[in-house]
Amino acid sequence: MKHTERTRSRTSPIPESITNIKDYPKTLAIYRQNASRFWWIRYYVNHKLYRKSTKTENKEIASEIAKQFYKEISFKELENTQKSDVLLFENCANQMLKDQQFLIDRKERSPNLNKDEYQKLRSDIFPYFKNKHVTDILYQDINSYIQHISQRNLKPSTLKKHIVLINKVLKHALRQNLIRYIPPMPSIRMKDNARGWFNKNEYLKLKQVTRELVRDQKIVRYQNMTDEIRVLITFMINSFLRPSDLRHLKHRNIEIIKREHTYLKIQTDSSKTHNYPIVTLKNAVRVYEYLLKYYKKNQIAHSSDDYVFYPHLKNRNYAIHTLRRQFNEILCKSNLKKTSIGEERTVYSLRHTAIMFRLTNGHSIDLLTLARNARTSVDMIERFYAKPLSAEMNINLLQMNGKRI
Repeated sequence: MKHTERTRSRTSPIPESITNIKDYPKTLAIYRQNASRFWWIRYYVNHKLYRKSTKTENKEIASEIAKQFYKEISFKELENTQKSDVLLFENCANQMLKDQQFLIDRKERSPNLNKDEYQKLRSDIFPYFKNKHVTDILYQDINSYIQHISQRNLKPSTLKKHIVLINKVLKHALRQNLIRYIPPMPSIRMKDNARGWFNKNEYLKLKQVTRELVRDQKIVRYQNMTDEIRVLITFMINSFLRPSDLRHLKHRNIEIIKREHTYLKIQTDSSKTHNYPIVTLKNAVRVYEYLLKYYKKNQIAHSSDDYVFYPHLKNRNYAIHTLRRQFNEILCKSNLKKTSIGEERTVYSLRHTAIMFRLTNGHSIDLLTLARNARTSVDMIERFYAKPLSAEMNINLLQMNGKRI
């Protein structure tokens, strides 16, 4: 026993003096030590040991001081926990989405923005950065994440979207003064791939095969191919719409204009980019009026609040999937799935074709007007839509009013 007393530190608690505080956690106690004449407090919580001198030799007063010390430490731990929760990447991301929802409600952002971004966060980003604080995220962490998801052979454009989303969350943390700086983001080498389109002969073949499949009442995934798909193809070629615009396009979004010029004025409720009205080519009016007669003849709903295409499919995601499946069937049957240089064709190729037809047959239409009406930018047209455009396609414009030299 004497040996134990000789080797024990003077600041160690005297075992027989250790006293727990009634009605408080057992890890809270007061004790005496050889190094001081006062009572001391010790409190063990969350793997941390807190100690403090009571500055009194009175045991009852020391007990009351211990109770106050317990309250102070408990408040401090709660504050640290809350602060830690705020710094979690997942919580910062959720708060960013909430703030972004205000912009969506004011129609300053696409209504599907939060849905699309939350899907990426929940499926990939949250699991990888689980329990990670925004203050601890460095370039190496983000780069490792990109290398991790790259194993799925994702396209560079998809990897870029993940980087942009992580950067957006960190920008939110910076605005909230949770971090002092944003680490540099990994760079992704992007390659501009021109979208597959249809030249005049291919487009005629596409329409011919569509008529044949409609005539044969082809069924694709439990859905009959009707004249609606044929009309839809021609409608897109004459309207510049994106396939995503068709998802929620209703008859009330379309106004028929017949004045000096005949066209449809289309004002969708929302769009991928800006939501300015689109004006169509003259032929779109004839196509749309035919569709209305077709619906009336077949007793298909076509009131102002009904959807223009596939109105019987109330699940609009399923409606778009149906469109893609049926169009893919047409591409396969017409042997037009790929271009002559191997580019994949999809429903989006109809929009690309509409823009290319204007560039080659539009009588010197300026790119700004075309870009505004197609709800895109001049840069996007030059980089993607007009990439296949060659001088030979517009030889008539090159030689127009040319003088013999």
